[in-house]
Amino acid sequence: MKQIKKIFYTDVKNIFKNFFALVIIIGICFLPALYAWCNIYSNWDPYGNTGNLKVAAVSLDQGYTDEDGNYHNTGDSVIESLHENDKIDWQFVDSEEDAVDGVTSGKYYGAVVISEDFTYNMYNIFLEDVEKPSLVFYQNQKKNAVANKITDTVVETIQSNINEEFIKVMTETVFAGANDLSTDIEEDGGVDGLLEKLETLNSDIESYQKMIDVAIQGNAILSSAATSAKDDVSTMQEKSNQSANDLENAKNSLESTEVTLDTYQAQVNATMTSMQSTIQSVVDQLNSAATKEDIAAMQSAVENCNDDIAAINKDLSDLASSVASSSENENIESTVSSMQSVMTSVEGTLDSISAMNATVDAEQARANAATNLQSAITQMQSVQNQFNNTLTPQVDQCVDNLEQILTDAGNVMNSMSSTLAGMGNVFGALQVTASATDTSLEKTSEALELLSDRLTTTIDKVNAAADSDKVEVLMETLSGDPEIYGEFFSEPVEIETTAVYPVENYGSAVTPFYTTLAIWVGCLILTAIIKVRPNKASHPEANDVQMYFGRFLLFFALGQLQTLITVLGDICLLHVQCVHPLYFWLASAIASTVFNLLIYSLVVTFGDVGKAAAVVIVVIQIAGSSGTYPIELLPEFFQRVYKFFPFPYAINAMRECIAGMYDYNFVIYLVELCVFLVVGLCIGLLLRIPFAELNHFMEKRMEDTEMM
Repeated sequence: MKQIKKIFYTDVKNIFKNFFALVIIIGICFLPALYAWCNIYSNWDPYGNTGNLKVAAVSLDQGYTDEDGNYHNTGDSVIESLHENDKIDWQFVDSEEDAVDGVTSGKYYGAVVISEDFTYNMYNIFLEDVEKPSLVFYQNQKKNAVANKITDTVVETIQSNINEEFIKVMTETVFAGANDLSTDIEEDGGVDGLLEKLETLNSDIESYQKMIDVAIQGNAILSSAATSAKDDVSTMQEKSNQSANDLENAKNSLESTEVTLDTYQAQVNATMTSMQSTIQSVVDQLNSAATKEDIAAMQSAVENCNDDIAAINKDLSDLASSVASSSENENIESTVSSMQSVMTSVEGTLDSISAMNATVDAEQARANAATNLQSAITQMQSVQNQFNNTLTPQVDQCVDNLEQILTDAGNVMNSMSSTLAGMGNVFGALQVTASATDTSLEKTSEALELLSDRLTTTIDKVNAAADSDKVEVLMETLSGDPEIYGEFFSEPVEIETTAVYPVENYGSAVTPFYTTLAIWVGCLILTAIIKVRPNKASHPEANDVQMYFGRFLLFFALGQLQTLITVLGDICLLHVQCVHPLYFWLASAIASTVFNLLIYSLVVTFGDVGKAAAVVIVVIQIAGSSGTYPIELLPEFFQRVYKFFPFPYAINAMRECIAGMYDYNFVIYLVELCVFLVVGLCIGLLLRIPFAELNHFMEKRMEDTEMM
């Protein structure tokens, strides 16, 4: 501790011994304050001099003469009001061309042009072919960004004033018409007749309300039915898609059936041809048969033929059954029955051959048998021809018809699926429409109810009044002062602004930011002018830590002096608003200590690179510390990193002093700010050790350049 004090006292003594050093130190103490004061003063009331901004204005309005012969020109009224407006330096030109040329050349920041039919559109707004009254605003956005925002606000104010005037005109017209109506009624003396009409109207309105209630109930039923129908359609669509898939599978199966039928036809033909060959062989054997062995061979061949005939008869029956649902069923059954009869006859003939025995040798018997067999062959050939030429084409036609039916049915199912999908959309839209209609009907019912209540009140008042007072009561209900109503409806709601933590002016509002920035700049200047390392030869007994804190005391003292001058100038010279001056100085003093230690440690550890790092840090904080714009309006990068820098906490602590404190926010902000004291100590005492040699090497290399 002794060495630290010694280094500090030596530094102070050396400053006061050298006149030029003392002058420089005094200048260093005032420079940050001047930086803060100039910025705060320049922002004291930036919108107080908007009267110097030149904006052109011209009215092309031709005016309008109403039915009563009264002439109106709202454009001229707007121009007259601008003559009285000293918030902007209005330049009144003669034509739109002059206004636009002035904006283009940069002579004016903007120009307001009122259209030719402005008043006509305002007074005839209920005509179908009339457009909204319009202003044209030309703006030179290149000239100045802030000026653009100011002129935007001015034009919006003009638009708001014109809107108020428009509503006032419309309201006056409506109530003036109502007064005319009441005057006519009074002059005609038709109070009782009008009262009767009002009662009829009120009754009609009540009927309309009942009709609307019924419509709302019907809509509820319709909405429920549409919801149910939409669900049913969805289910039917799924079943339709499934049926289409099943039909497609059946069609594919039918195509394979066609191949099977072709194979079956070939097999039947082969079998019948084989049977004919076998029977012919039996005939030949019969003609030459003489032995028992020949008869036995014939009988064996005949039995094989009988087996083939039985198989063919069964296949024919199965074939007839498979097409039982076809329109060709009767023809196919007739053909199959005819073929089966012939095959049965052949089977009988063959059975007679099977009954022959070896003793049969009569020539006549063999001849008869051969003749019968030859007849069987002829019958089988007839059956085969009938199979190929009649039955097979009929079956093919049946299969083709069935295939076409399946194709058509599949198309119908697919079409039905699309149709059902469309119906689902229709029911969904119907449901939405019903819901929207419900809302409209409910609003209409509410409006009719209010109107009915008003009419009922009026009728009750008139009926309750004496005959001599009925006219007066009715007039009071229907009439009113058009100007009073116009003023009310043009601005029916007044906005009363209550400031929470009020700030007198913009300069006071930005004082925390510019004071914080000045303190940081002051610390940067100190590290740029004063060496951060004491002369080792002058303090041989001091170690690195003692030299670190010994020289930092000088930085600390000068930083506090800079801060005191800045704070006194803010409060006493500029007279910024400050609810808690002592706390404002305390927050500034702590900020100075934190900033000084952080920048001092960066320079001690990294040398000139540390100075550059301190500059980069302040640049980032100027842009993204929420000192001027809310952090929510800044790019996402600054929203993410701003909390890792000390500026926001120092600024927020000073704001508590400027405008008023809330709970313990002031203490919380200062504690968060002091976290950076720990960061500075870690950089200056711990991180400096491994970087010492590298820092020394870099300084030597920079000296070698003879420029740095």
